[in-house]
Amino acid sequence: MRISLKNWELACRLQAETPVADLHMDLPGELLFRRRRGQRRVIAGRYLPVWKKAGISLVGAAVYVEDENLPEAALRNTLLQTEALKEEIREAEGAVHLIRCQADLDRAYEKSSVGILLYLEGLDCIGTDTGLLSLLSELGVMGASLVWSRQNLLACGCCRASEKREVKGKLTEAGMAAIQKMREQHMFLDISHLNDEGTEEVLTEADIPMLATHSNAREVYFHYRNLTGGQIDLLSDRGGIIGLNACSLLTGSARDGRHLELLQKHGKYLLERAGADHVALGLDLCRNYELARRELPANQLRGNDALPDQGELALLTAAFLEIGTRPDVIRKLLGENAFAFLRRVLPQ
Repeated sequence: MRISLKNWELACRLQAETPVADLHMDLPGELLFRRRRGQRRVIAGRYLPVWKKAGISLVGAAVYVEDENLPEAALRNTLLQTEALKEEIREAEGAVHLIRCQADLDRAYEKSSVGILLYLEGLDCIGTDTGLLSLLSELGVMGASLVWSRQNLLACGCCRASEKREVKGKLTEAGMAAIQKMREQHMFLDISHLNDEGTEEVLTEADIPMLATHSNAREVYFHYRNLTGGQIDLLSDRGGIIGLNACSLLTGSARDGRHLELLQKHGKYLLERAGADHVALGLDLCRNYELARRELPANQLRGNDALPDQGELALLTAAFLEIGTRPDVIRKLLGENAFAFLRRVLPQ
């Protein structure tokens, strides 16, 4: 996609002026992999310069538990990822902080320090023991999805990004109990990996703040990981937001390489369908996580990211400018909507 110099410069300026939020990054798991190999100050050395370049002041750090840790080691792995993240925050010496309340959110919004929003990508770690959510809340976990793209004791996940198949099944009684406990702990519910039946069930029956941290539009590219038009309508009607996902398997650009064009097309559809107040960024860039997990040099993994990295976010911002998206709408997409949602959810 062709980007003009004028729009590139405006994109960079918008990101410098806006508190940018990326709602989904598998950061805790990457940090645990790297720290086990002796690497330290990963956030300070690897990510802070990238976040500064993109204007990012809030990162949604999702704890994802690999299949190999299920079921017995899921809680242990979750705790280890959480501790790895907190150690990295301490080593960043004030440049990064954990978001647990409104004051923490304000610090991120003012760009005085990058805020890390800790949540769980699936609740495999609790089994059916919903009481563990109180412990996790005390550790700084602010929200969770019930499932990743697999079934657990709470609900059924949709298919994986590398697949394209329908998965049936509703929430279990334990799943509904988990949502009630999350609500008591002032947590949010993320629906990004939930299957269709479960998504429709929670959207119509669950009383809890809800968002899709990293999902795209099924009308633009048919994949069961993407949201239907009806799901988008229900979520936006509830005041939820949808984080635009830069995984090429979900944008539809994995085969032909039209990454920027299709990513922008998903964003345009979401803005038109959900409204300008209900779309955010949840880029889900996984290449660095995969490099850390497999212990590979950077030139040995192509990956499925539709953007080179977070530091090149201006490419996407400029792509929206190219199609005539207003700067005020782009500011909402870049971060204003994410901060507005969290202001409604986080405790004082």
